[in-house]
Amino acid sequence: MAPSSDSRRSLRFDTFELDIRARELRQGTQRIRLQEQPFEILRLMLERPGDVVTRDELRQRLWPSGTFVDFEHSLNAAIKRLRSALGDDSDNPRFVETLPRRGYRFIAKLDGPSDDTRADSPILPHVRLAVLPFTNLSDDPGQEYFSDGLTEELIAQLGATCRGKIGIIARWSSMTFKRTAQRARAIGDALQARYLLEGSVRYEGERVRITARLIDAASETQLWSESYERDLSDSCGLTSGRLSVQTDVASRVARALAGELLPPSSTTAATQQLRPAAYQAYLKGRYHWNNDGEAGIDDAIAAFTSVITQEPDFAAGYAARARARISLAERYRDVPRHELALAEDDARRALTLDPELSDGHLALGDVQRLLHWDWTRAEHAYTQALQLNPSNENALRSYALMLAALERPDEAVREASRACELDPLCLIASLAAVWVSYCVGDYERAIQRSRHVIDIDPERIAAHRLLAAALLQSGRAQEAIDALDATLEIAPQDPVVLTWLTHANAIAGHTTTAVAFVERVRSLQRYVPPYHLALAHVGLGNLDAAFVALEHASLDRDPMLTNLVVEPRFEPLRREARYANLLAQVNLTPRA
Repeated sequence: MAPSSDSRRSLRFDTFELDIRARELRQGTQRIRLQEQPFEILRLMLERPGDVVTRDELRQRLWPSGTFVDFEHSLNAAIKRLRSALGDDSDNPRFVETLPRRGYRFIAKLDGPSDDTRADSPILPHVRLAVLPFTNLSDDPGQEYFSDGLTEELIAQLGATCRGKIGIIARWSSMTFKRTAQRARAIGDALQARYLLEGSVRYEGERVRITARLIDAASETQLWSESYERDLSDSCGLTSGRLSVQTDVASRVARALAGELLPPSSTTAATQQLRPAAYQAYLKGRYHWNNDGEAGIDDAIAAFTSVITQEPDFAAGYAARARARISLAERYRDVPRHELALAEDDARRALTLDPELSDGHLALGDVQRLLHWDWTRAEHAYTQALQLNPSNENALRSYALMLAALERPDEAVREASRACELDPLCLIASLAAVWVSYCVGDYERAIQRSRHVIDIDPERIAAHRLLAAALLQSGRAQEAIDALDATLEIAPQDPVVLTWLTHANAIAGHTTTAVAFVERVRSLQRYVPPYHLALAHVGLGNLDAAFVALEHASLDRDPMLTNLVVEPRFEPLRREARYANLLAQVNLTPRA
């Protein structure tokens, strides 16, 4: 059987290694520049060594319909660049053989998988499916939460049902195409998805009608379609007490794609029967959870609490509320420890009720990482979440952040890249990748990615902050200050922005301005995260005050304290004995 990049992180041949996740070609310790099209051509050939990769396949993969280029010239140029990178000769090839008018074939022997392939870290499948937002065809816009919730539930159910076989594109990227007029092929190209699931929800009196269609994106042909009608009293979609509409649709889509991918013995996760009112509250909670801002999180927590009150044994409700509370802790509305402790109760309750709930393990992993600083248990929880649902991009993102904090740069970059691959249009996933790049010292990459996010969403404060941090470490202090100044118009009272401005101005020698900013911080009538206050003190050279603030951050369980080892702005503290004591509290040991 031909080796597949789906079962490996890296592919080795001769003296070369193609890192699929990091998208790099290496020869020994040297990175070899390889542009996108030559990389994809090499990847395709390595997936099927000895087989012919036809010119038509390459056209469809790299220059799909609607791409206006000279195909022959572009393909020949890409092959030439690939051969140049490999030091190969078209007349006497060692790696890439040309078959005139047919295509190309990789003729060298592949070595075994890279040593860093982890058995407990699932590899993303090559075949991918995107669940597009289901359209609300009802006259009542108040029912939008139901169609959006249905979309998200299908993503979650398909991720678990198809694990290891089909990669499910995450919600954020799918939701980008809500009410779009783009054709299926264009959407498939943008999301790198072979299949699209689309559908609609219509209320007719006391009945709800749900239609789902499976589309082959490349050919824009419909492969499967089915409609479901339920009484509103049964709107949670239960059929003879077995499965909800979401699980039913997910299992039918899985069967439509099955064949070789999902053999008949594959099982579908059971779904708990809920009262209709509780189920609708759960969908509303998911709908609010995906709205930006604290108000959306508050509404989500209220909805999830309503679900749990009505259905005290509903595991997904506890897991969802746990994750919402973790998000509140990270937003610093109050002392983070309080929300993290409540999140732990919810996460443990969720896993008691359903030990195979991916989001339950994710929430527990976040709690172990942020509340207890138990890195071993956190990693176990994240890998459990990914074993249960390899398409859980939130687990990939959290895992990447933890790996970066533990100074495991290669793994962190790979997991962050996997999260972005599953959710290519998600700005939150992109920002996590920015932070990972910053933590591993790849400041230029962090700058590029931050600016990409800002181009898409100019008011995304976190992107401006991370851009400033990377610019500062690159010796471009004034540009860093300008990036932070831009956020003051968006959030003039944001304590994180103000403390970072204090630090940046102090580093740039603008002491008077820095002191003015820290005074603004002290005048705020809200919780000021002590980790970020410590950054301000470090910039001003007040190391005693910085250590006091970090001790408070430890007591408050400031989520950012996990980054103490990898945050370059804390370099002045590392010569102090107090720094080692602080690391011991957080269970961190710097690598030599």
